[in-house]
Amino acid sequence: GSTNGVIGGITSDYLVNAPINLASGGSFSTKLGSSGSTVNYTVITSLGAAGDAATAPGTMTLQGMAASTSLSGHYVLGANIDASATSSWNTNTGFTPIGTYSTNFTGTLAGLGHTVSGLTINRPSVIYIGLFGDIGTGGIVRDIGVVGGSITGKSAVGGLAGWNDTGTISNSFATDNVSAAQGGAGGLVGSNDGTITNSYAAGNVSGTVDVGGLVGLNITGTIN
Repeated sequence: GSTNGVIGGITSDYLVNAPINLASGGSFSTKLGSSGSTVNYTVITSLGAAGDAATAPGTMTLQGMAASTSLSGHYVLGANIDASATSSWNTNTGFTPIGTYSTNFTGTLAGLGHTVSGLTINRPSVIYIGLFGDIGTGGIVRDIGVVGGSITGKSAVGGLAGWNDTGTISNSFATDNVSAAQGGAGGLVGSNDGTITNSYAAGNVSGTVDVGGLVGLNITGTIN
């Protein structure tokens, strides 16, 4: 299958009915039909450490995806990831979101049905906060759940993504608690200018304005 492509006028895709486990360093690829280009993915099975956001050394980790050199890559989760250790990272400010307003995430993260649990981000003075800070044009996040944990930011704060900025989120969910010091707090996405399909949220959400169970502020986005 393919995460994004059309062949014979039909959009290609694949469905994940149960988590697909892959070993770190293993291989995963997609191809559109028999003549399409093969897209190879890096398999991620570990959370990593706080410093991975700056250096992304060695085997790629979930936190390593936040490095500016990693934002256009193609990744799959090969296992569920326990992110509870993030509560004490970076002087208790937690996980560094993947992608910022100036450097969007434009790659692909295919969760393959896996979850990230116990994620903590505590940055009440910072905008665009979530597992993904900003998903930009061409960015795809799919088949992933963010379970438990706590996400706190200033505005554009979401359980999965702070701002879906023309990216695509599908077959995903979040149950973590979300809080924005100001506005734009959503259980899944804080502010949406992209596409969200077949996804849900079930965490507690709080903020002062533009607060929603699924999306805080749907600007020009599409929700199916």
